[in-house]
Amino acid sequence: MRFRASEIADKSSYRDDERGSIEAGLTFIPTTAFFLLVLQLVLSSGIQVAERISLQNVVTRSALGDSRSTELFAMKDRDIRTESMSLPGGGELILVNSEVSSPRVSNFLAGNPRMKAEAIAIRE
Repeated sequence: MRFRASEIADKSSYRDDERGSIEAGLTFIPTTAFFLLVLQLVLSSGIQVAERISLQNVVTRSALGDSRSTELFAMKDRDIRTESMSLPGGGELILVNSEVSSPRVSNFLAGNPRMKAEAIAIRE
């Protein structure tokens, strides 16, 4: 069996290509970890925005006198702290803080991240 010089050159370049593909494959590990961390940040910030909108909706309804809004506070699975202060000219300032857990995308975090949201309304 006789090999030509071009066939031998092709086989040596094939080994170099394999080595490059293994080294390129090793970059998938940090890239995947970075992607999962960024996905966790995007998911957590989206949940925080949704929580803030929902909380502001409930607080505004409560300030307008909707009795169902207090039921919505009890139904949601979140830690809620309310604070109200009377205003000098009459009325009341309602401050609400809530904390809700965000789903965990990967095991890089020890526990579920907690998202905080705040809302404010004035009851006259």
